[in-house]
Amino acid sequence: MKERVVFPGDKIGNVEEFKAGKGVYEENREIYAGIAGYLEIKDRVANVSAFKKIPELRKDDVVIGRVVDVRNNFAMVEIARKRGEDRDLGHKNLAMLHISNVGKFENIANALSYRDIVKARVIDATPKISIREPEMGVVKAFCSVCKVDLVLEKGKLKCPNCGREESRKISTSYGKGEW
Repeated sequence: MKERVVFPGDKIGNVEEFKAGKGVYEENREIYAGIAGYLEIKDRVANVSAFKKIPELRKDDVVIGRVVDVRNNFAMVEIARKRGEDRDLGHKNLAMLHISNVGKFENIANALSYRDIVKARVIDATPKISIREPEMGVVKAFCSVCKVDLVLEKGKLKCPNCGREESRKISTSYGKGEW
């Protein structure tokens, strides 16, 4: 039975009254709504069913995200959105992009950089992603010196501010505002 509408952070009760089910979390022995939706209590278990389905990542999904860390042979990408969904993911997912899933680059730092926006394909839901395909890769990049948007000119990324040229694994949709 749907009892009431709740929003993230709304107090539902305490652990003596209810057990935390789906869409609900416990903090300091109190039970709170974790998502917006309808509160349902059955057999002392509090569940919140979302107003609208929350997207989940699956193999072969196309996602867009921001590079948040670049290491020796991998980068971490914060996934922002899944193609075909008009809603954010249920939680922020950090995906791993290994150099073996980039293409013809020996050093991942030559393929992408901190803060770059990338379009990638999910290769498994842990999530691991790939930018090997021509349409996958960096869709927006920033100068590593002055942080200005890099412009694609004759197949090369160039900073309109300082003139610096930088290397990236460029998506076929770079600078087009599409993904």
